[in-house]
Formats: sequence, C-alpha cells, structure tokens
Amino acid sequence: MAFACDVLGLGCLAVDELLVLPAFPAPDTKTRLISRDRQGGGLTGNALVAAARLGARCAYAGPLGTDADSQFLRDLYTREGIDLSRSQTTPAASPIRSTILVDKGTNTRTILFDLAGSVGCPDDWPPEEVIRGARVLFVDHYGVEGMTRAARIARAAGIPVVADLERNEWPGFGDLLALVDHLIVTRTFATKLTGETDPARAVEKLWTADREVVVVTCGEQGCHYRDRSGEAGHWPSFEVEVVDTTGCGDAFHGSYAADLARGLPLRERLRRASATAALKAGHLGAQRGLPTREQVDGFLRGRDG
Repeated sequence: MAFACDVLGLGCLAVDELLVLPAFPAPDTKTRLISRDRQGGGLTGNALVAAARLGARCAYAGPLGTDADSQFLRDLYTREGIDLSRSQTTPAASPIRSTILVDKGTNTRTILFDLAGSVGCPDDWPPEEVIRGARVLFVDHYGVEGMTRAARIARAAGIPVVADLERNEWPGFGDLLALVDHLIVTRTFATKLTGETDPARAVEKLWTADREVVVVTCGEQGCHYRDRSGEAGHWPSFEVEVVDTTGCGDAFHGSYAADLARGLPLRERLRRASATAALKAGHLGAQRGLPTREQVDGFLRGRDG
C-alpha cells in the first residue's frame, strides 16, 4: 500500500523536563519543587502533536535512537496516533534534552538544553515516494541540507511546504528559505532576516513570487500576513489567561498545517491557529495543553456567540 498522510514532519524533537519552583534558587541552597512534569518538545514534535490532536493524519520520518528518551517519544507519538513507520532507527541518535526551570514567583523560565547525540534531518531520507505521499511537508532548520532536499522534492510534486524556522546561521539556509511557500516566522526572526521591526513591512520583505503565504506572528498582538492573491492584513490574537507561552508558536504552526491539508481558506487557517495557540497558553509545557479539534470548535463558538 502506498504511503499517505496529511502532515509529514522531519525535524526537531525534544524531551522536556519541567521543574516548577516557588522562586529561582540562590547559589548553594536547596529548594523544594512545587511540581515536575515530563513532556515531548521540539519544533516539529510539537507541531505534529498539535496537528494530530486536531484530526490530521501525521507522520514523522526523521531519526530516532535506541535510548530511553527516544523510546519515550515513540510511546508518546504512538498514543497520539502519529505514524512512525518511516522513521529511521539510528542507534547513536537521541532527542534534544531540555530542563526547564519555571519560577512561579516571577512567571519566568530558564531553559537548559543538551544537544549530545542529537542529529538533524538526514540528507538521504526519507525516500522520495514518502515525501510525495504527504499533503503537507513540515520542515524546520534542524538539518538544513536534508530539509532542503525534502522541500525540493515536495515543491516539484506540488506539495505545500510549511516551515517553522528560528535560526539561519547554517550554510544553505537561504536555499531552504526560498523553497518554503507557506512561511510562518516570529516577529523576532522576521526582523533578523529582514532588518524590519515593523511586522507588516517584514511580511512584504519576506514575500517572493514563489510563496503562497507569509505570516509573521507577534504573540498577544496577533499576526500579520499576505497571500498570493495580494490580500494582506492583521489577524488579532484571542485574549486568554496565560499560564505558559512555551510551544504556542509550534501549536500555531501545527494547526495551520493541519487545516492547510484540509483545504481550509487562509483566514480560517489563521483563526483556528490563533485559537489553538490561545488554548495551549493556558497550560504548562509545550504539549500538555494542545487542544483537540472539538475543543477548538467549542472555544470558537464561545467567542463567536
């Protein structure tokens, strides 16, 4: 049977250990934790879980190792219904490991991450037929050469490429950026790429004739966008009580990719992605609070009513 999925992801996965503290500890002291939690993380990992909970058929075709953290993610993705049948087992590989210290007194967090054993998207995997079996290809900057190969195959087959890009210091990044036809970046990264602090002007500078959509997200200030038809504007965020914004951007990306695969129009994609990010913001960690499609529908009915 030919491989098929709605959203295919290839990039960054992480395991996040969240330690909640009453206050950030002073040196040479002991502090009792309020709570601790272990969740999946990573740009692509979070987006795939978000899309899967919203009803998309998702697959991960990047590398996973044989260590305990890789198995933790295998178990997690299996529960979420994410297809791992095209993922490579690479014994030396492991996910990024993050320890997140959450200061409840100041509502700030400090992230400590370990890249030992982590690898990006391979430059010879997955096979071309796997990429061509997706409705949407989701890429990040984690393994630029492999991502560029996959994006080139997808674009040649008429498959949209959605990207979550945060860093651009690797050789070949410009080639990957040029292949992304649904570009969604934060205001901070858009400014880094364009030199523009105004998000609307950054959208215009990021626009090329090969793009379908450019979106610059601005957190609680919503997002600015433009599409191929020339429509450009601002989409507001939803006002919610915020517990933790970690992973909100990834939730936005995952929702957008899922609804692109469903064929929804741009403004509806943005509306639902904004709702998904808002619902996630009410929970600690990147994945625990990612909503289902029913929860997003209910949230939007309440706002519309």
